[in-house]
Amino acid sequence: MSQSELRKNTGFSLIEVLTSLMVISLVLVLLLSGMIYLNTISKKAETNQKLFYTERYLNLYFQKQILRSEKIYHKNNRIYLQDMENPELYYNFYQYSNGFLRRYKVRENKLSSIISGGNSQFADGIQSFTMTLGPNHEIHIKYSLAVEGKIYYRETTISHGREVEFV
Repeated sequence: MSQSELRKNTGFSLIEVLTSLMVISLVLVLLLSGMIYLNTISKKAETNQKLFYTERYLNLYFQKQILRSEKIYHKNNRIYLQDMENPELYYNFYQYSNGFLRRYKVRENKLSSIISGGNSQFADGIQSFTMTLGPNHEIHIKYSLAVEGKIYYRETTISHGREVEFV
């Protein structure tokens, strides 16, 4: 038997096996770190999307309700906005309690509470909420949102040009 025939039948050397194992493990480590990085980016994007949509919903809703209100009432440090479903009968005010932002519906004439269906959950994930009247009757809304265990503070001002009655 010649030297080349002998070599073909003996298999791989220890150095060749170790080198191939090292290359395979290096590729696996690179793939795993890339997957961890993509997962982290995906979670951040999901959190930002949740935050953006919740914030946008709240801002657009209040802007729409404020701009549609013909009259705005201010009583006992609460701002009453005309109800969008029944504007001739009801007004709404908003209050934070127990982790939820709640909408309270009251009668238009005396701003007195209605008995059945007087309040409903408006939004969850809210940590704090205030709606106040500014010096030029603009409405300041301050709230904080809890998204994925982190709290984000937001503030918006809506100028409306409507009449505000102090009751």
